Amino acid sequence: MQVLVRRITTRLLLLMLVFSFASQAALPQPPSQHGQSKFADDTVLVRFVPGAAADQVAQANRDVQGTVIRSFDAIGVKVIRVPKGSVTNAVQRYLRNPNVEFADLNYTRSVFLPTTTEGAEPGLGVANNFNEQYALQNTGQAFGATADPLFGSLIYPSYQGTAGADINAPAGWNMTHGSSDIGIAILDSGIACTHLDFTTPVPPNPDPVNKCIEEVNLVADKGSTLQDVLGHGTHVAGIAAAMPDNGVGIAGVGWDTKVGSLKTCWEDYSLYILGIIIGQCDDDDVIEAIMHATDSGKYQVISMSFAGPDVSSSVEVAVDYAWNNGMILVAGAGNNYSKEMMFPAAFANVIGVGSTDYHDNLSSFSTFGPWVSVLAPGTAILSTVPGDACGQALSEPSDCYAYKSGTSMSTPHVSGLAALLLAQNPGASNAQIRGLIENGADATGTMGQNLQAWSVHGRINVGSSLSSNAEPTSHHVQSISLSTVSADRGRKHGQATVIVVDDFGSPVSGASVSGSFTGTFAESPSATTDGNGSVTLTTTATAKGGVTFSFCVDDVSHLTTTYDSGANTATCTNY
Repeated sequence: MQVLVRRITTRLLLLMLVFSFASQAALPQPPSQHGQSKFADDTVLVRFVPGAAADQVAQANRDVQGTVIRSFDAIGVKVIRVPKGSVTNAVQRYLRNPNVEFADLNYTRSVFLPTTTEGAEPGLGVANNFNEQYALQNTGQAFGATADPLFGSLIYPSYQGTAGADINAPAGWNMTHGSSDIGIAILDSGIACTHLDFTTPVPPNPDPVNKCIEEVNLVADKGSTLQDVLGHGTHVAGIAAAMPDNGVGIAGVGWDTKVGSLKTCWEDYSLYILGIIIGQCDDDDVIEAIMHATDSGKYQVISMSFAGPDVSSSVEVAVDYAWNNGMILVAGAGNNYSKEMMFPAAFANVIGVGSTDYHDNLSSFSTFGPWVSVLAPGTAILSTVPGDACGQALSEPSDCYAYKSGTSMSTPHVSGLAALLLAQNPGASNAQIRGLIENGADATGTMGQNLQAWSVHGRINVGSSLSSNAEPTSHHVQSISLSTVSADRGRKHGQATVIVVDDFGSPVSGASVSGSFTGTFAESPSATTDGNGSVTLTTTATAKGGVTFSFCVDDVSHLTTTYDSGANTATCTNY
């Protein structure tokens, strides 16, 4: 973890100030994500009703002068090109068509712009970068460097941490270093995969290291190359999985974990005159990246440090497809300092991540609220960046590092933890891994803060999550549905179907469910759940004509888990 310290010239520091994609008080601010919708002006996303006749589908496309340019067959979503400027009208016309299940604008979600101006590189004289990584282990140390806005010189140290305001990474590393068989798909602006922290072997092992599984450019049609122009994706990848103990740079949370560069976000130069380049991530490219990460078999975790305020059924079904195929999805909650829901972080099958600082306070920029699953440090985070940020040639392996802030930086801390848990618990489901992350989080900050006031579970704790047992400890009722079933001579039985899941959200088989019918029927039957966690209880009594009844679960017993009735989604249902 030893740092290669190099002096940065005043000129370079001033360039870093001008061209940093951090939002800066000295520069005009880029457009906020809050409440604004951006979308492609010539493409829409459509899913037709299953079984819709080919000629009816073709006619629906002709009605808007649409041409299918991309199909995601596994989820039934099509990308359709329409005349420029007609996208809103096209979506409305599709939605009025009975053969269309849903239609969406092709929204653009921004890479979160870091909110502080920490500059590039640790301060002069730093001997060990691990001391700079307060997020991993915070002893109350001084750390960080900022560039003086007037003279360009480094001011070091810039921050003073509070002991314990960290994710407790060393305690977790004592239990596992992860596995190179686990891959995190980084959906971002690309990764500088030749960076020394992704390629340098750990002494005394002389074998070459290649942290990058692959580099895929999904935005070539926007004129983007594989190069990480923004430096954002490289920074995210380093937090998740930079190589520890290799004599250079920083330590990534995932240790032995590998990463894949799925370049999903293109460079928007519309504000370049102000020194700002924004990463824009179109929904059709996001969907393609999610599908690739899921179907390639190379990854178990998908990390997404971008978002926007717009709900998209197309993106949600891609997220659900990935989740149903065992993927763990993590996304940043946004930098709006509001409770506004941001997507994909707010989708049910995504772990949404907010940001804390070096005191365990909510970061001054972080979005928060009851839809945010967990928190992780995101203020003044040191990580890898491409060498051109330090004046190096692109052909030269980078040994450049920078401090940046944003929920973009919080997200890979969680992705790295997910990778460690997968290595420690082979065979565990994504629901179980998510449960370990969330249940292992600290609800109270190091200074007594109520971290659940800003998120559902609190700030992640690597040591606590890895110390937990991956086996479920409790179960509860997820749902109750009532119906009737026909008997003889027009009579009918009352029927209740109950689904039981464990504290990881997985179905519980072999659970004995006892319940009570009241109203038209008055019985207290019991039965045992099947492999899907489902059980159907039917009355022996029958009734004719209209029936009115209720069913309540009284108890759910199981040999290896305990009944947590307080976690029930439903207890009683009326028919």
